[in-house]
Amino acid sequence: MGGFVPDINVAGIFDQLNLRFGPGEAIKEMVALQREFGVFSEQHTLRQSMALLNVGPSNHWPHRSGWYKFLDGLKKYPSDRKGQSGHDRLMTALRDHLAAGQAAPVHFTCHDANNDQRLKVTAAGRKRALPYSTQDYMIVSLPLTPVEKNRMKRRAARR
Repeated sequence: MGGFVPDINVAGIFDQLNLRFGPGEAIKEMVALQREFGVFSEQHTLRQSMALLNVGPSNHWPHRSGWYKFLDGLKKYPSDRKGQSGHDRLMTALRDHLAAGQAAPVHFTCHDANNDQRLKVTAAGRKRALPYSTQDYMIVSLPLTPVEKNRMKRRAARR
């Protein structure tokens, strides 16, 4: 999330996502919310869906705003599905996964965008998300970039 969200908040966002889409009642609730309200649909952006779910820093509005900018920025990132942006890939993957009814929980993680800029989704059962667990998860790996010295100045200059 680079310059959009301070490092101190990134782990908390992943915790929120992994609890919200976690095993048991959590994923059952997400299936029900998707069925009832279409949380992840073409009518919404990822920003709107995450705001509705109250996922993001809540202790400081500029940090939450940065989270939303990161989510909007996924529209410019590629995904593991040819021709689909990271934003659209995540929306489609979550919508289709939750529509399956008996959805596996979703584990959110990250990888270095300097090595691979694609947002990646791995179907449940194809790869173990947590080495200490036998639970199957769909895995979503977000491309993150570390904040570099003077990066914010370079970003402002590009606008």
